[in-house]
Amino acid sequence: PAPNAHPLYGPPEMPLTLPRRGVKGNAAKTTKDLTEHVWAGGDIKLRLVATDDAGHTATSETRTLVMPERPFSNPLARAVIEQRRALALDANAKSRVLDLMDAITLRPEDTFDNMAHYLAIMSARTRLKMADNDDKLRDEVAYLWEIALGIEEGNLSDAERRLRQAQQALQDAIKNGASDEEIDKAMKELREAMNQFLQEFAQRAQQNPNAPQMQQNGQELRQSDIERMMDQIENLAKSGDRDSAQQLLSQLQDMMNNLQAGRQQQGGQQNSEMRQQMDKLGEIMRRQQEMMNETFRMDQMQRGQQQRGQNRDEQLGENGEQGQMGEQGEQPGPGEDRDPLGRPKPMTPEEFADALKQLQEGQGKLQSELDQLRKGLEGMGLEPNEGFGEAGKSMGDAEQALGDSDGDQAVGHQGRALEALRKGAKDMMKQLQAMQGDEGEGQRGGRQQNADRDPLGRPRATEGPD
Repeated sequence: PAPNAHPLYGPPEMPLTLPRRGVKGNAAKTTKDLTEHVWAGGDIKLRLVATDDAGHTATSETRTLVMPERPFSNPLARAVIEQRRALALDANAKSRVLDLMDAITLRPEDTFDNMAHYLAIMSARTRLKMADNDDKLRDEVAYLWEIALGIEEGNLSDAERRLRQAQQALQDAIKNGASDEEIDKAMKELREAMNQFLQEFAQRAQQNPNAPQMQQNGQELRQSDIERMMDQIENLAKSGDRDSAQQLLSQLQDMMNNLQAGRQQQGGQQNSEMRQQMDKLGEIMRRQQEMMNETFRMDQMQRGQQQRGQNRDEQLGENGEQGQMGEQGEQPGPGEDRDPLGRPKPMTPEEFADALKQLQEGQGKLQSELDQLRKGLEGMGLEPNEGFGEAGKSMGDAEQALGDSDGDQAVGHQGRALEALRKGAKDMMKQLQAMQGDEGEGQRGGRQQNADRDPLGRPRATEGPD
């Protein structure tokens, strides 16, 4: 926290399970989920403190490590978690968090597929605005965690959700000293949920060879290994060694969480890479539009200068020396940018040639960037359609026309390049929706065909004509 910060939470404290007395070589292990703590994901200093029956205290050396955090792959859920953390670490950040909530909810039709999520965040905003003491602010921090989980776990499949619930039910049963009959019931549900999850995992692996594999410590993990672990958990729980059963169940939960997190992170990483490529395409389209506008302006300026020169020659032919003197009287004074009629000051032939050369170089660079983008999309499994080829050819033709000082031809080629880019972008969005295979994403993608987006996936606001 900052020096003047007002944190709402202190460091977490974990009572440790002690080994049984009188058993040689005995050890105990304590497992605690700290991913919900507001320090999760940050650097922490860990210290062990032991106190005996006489009240004597001993302290271990301090170790620095990163507190584990729960991965969130949904951009909206991550945004909520970031504001939760900011508020928890400094109550003085309340106004800033309110402002960021306003930004998140600014365009709900572009940000939220599920309007329940929008209403939840608006509810959290109202509660935060009314919170006038630390206890209410801590309630808000807890509420934001629930909102983030609701948004994130909306992405979980039924099999993943069922498995998590079954694991938690068994953990509660062991912890609360349930009977063997209750353990049997919880284990049966866990086995059924695990089988459903593993079937889904195998189907996903067949559909996507790049999907994360089942591994533990770098070794391939088989279904028989998982079944053996569940048998051991059941036997330990029924034999009365519930501490060992809890430890083994925690290991199983860690393994499953890693598989789920790996899938979410892979999907999030792939979506992030695709979005970066589409952002690049949007940037190329924007620059091509600007280049066409500038080329058109230059062409009109050149035509105007030629027309004024022709009119001047005709006037000189009719009026002789008198016309020449009158024309000289209309020339702009030194340092003026416009002539007496308000027209832009004419460019010298050297200035005009240099401006066209810069446009030509810029057009060539843009064509090269489009080629690199096309290769990047192909490397991600997408198939850029003929629109990108047409755009590249038109860009090359525009570059040649600019080299020939033919602005009119260049503008025509640039317009065709821009139209081909739009066609290519539309096709890419359709391919992305098909690859994601998600109806909600498809609906959102249909609303957001502009490839230029903000970090929450919304189209960026634009000004002026296309």
